[in-house]
Amino acid sequence: MRKLPIYFFLLCNALLIAQSDKNVEPQLFKVNALLPGVSYELGLGKNMTFSSDALIAFAARGGSDRDTEFGLYPTLQADFRYFVNMERRKGKGKNISGNTGNYLAFVNQVQFGTPIIGDLEFSSSYYYNTGILYGIQRTRKKGFYWGVSFGPGFYIDEFDTDFGLFLDARLGWVIGKPRK
Repeated sequence: MRKLPIYFFLLCNALLIAQSDKNVEPQLFKVNALLPGVSYELGLGKNMTFSSDALIAFAARGGSDRDTEFGLYPTLQADFRYFVNMERRKGKGKNISGNTGNYLAFVNQVQFGTPIIGDLEFSSSYYYNTGILYGIQRTRKKGFYWGVSFGPGFYIDEFDTDFGLFLDARLGWVIGKPRK
């Protein structure tokens, strides 16, 4: 109950920020082909978005002292993105529609432990990943988009915590029309 005023304050600030002149789209619905799934990206502020995804993700584990294994897993992902170069892109007359820009993101991802395809069996029923990523996202006029992000990540399950490189690549289409 003590946290209710804090949540109310944060909600009011988010609503006030949302009223400012935005460089990002109010909302985007995307279909991903490279990692099959769907994404919804919501504009939160002038240069900030919240993205949520339901997809089939690829995971691999290997090294010099063990066999390389892989798997395709049902995955849920959510991230906050801050686009760092929107003003510069606008100033140069470049496209920013469809949230075309470079961003920093805080990402959270949950992979479920049994692969749909592959031999990488987790001993845990879930695998939680979190990281700080730098990403590039581009949307073309006809709605085709691609994106790549990377950065340090923590990988956590019921029994272990690891540190590694978080890589994400997207290819797909924006459903509907981004603003011009």
